[in-house]
Amino acid sequence: MKRSAFIIAVLALAGCDGGRAALEAHRARWAEERRSLEESLDQLEERLLTDQARVHFWLEMRDRHESVSAVACTNLERHADGIALLQDRAREKRDALSRKNRVATRFVPSADVASDAAALSAADYR
Repeated sequence: MKRSAFIIAVLALAGCDGGRAALEAHRARWAEERRSLEESLDQLEERLLTDQARVHFWLEMRDRHESVSAVACTNLERHADGIALLQDRAREKRDALSRKNRVATRFVPSADVASDAAALSAADYR
């Protein structure tokens, strides 16, 4: 009986020792899986931060574009108003000159008026 108890004890110890080896193998595998998951999470975090920076950049570009567009539109509006004002002034000058030319062409002195004017001016010099 002593011999059978000894064999049972040896087998029990061997079984426990095998359980410890299996447990150590599981722990090593779990540690490797954990490192792999942490690496995957680090890569994901890096991608998210990169994408966040990219979104921030494009939002800033949009804001800058809006402000530059607003300035450009204001500038263009002032420029267009200036052009319209210059065109109005040019049209007024052209119309005034046209009226002046029409009055001048309508005023053609007749022969009697011309001779009377010449006589008057000759009388002034005498």
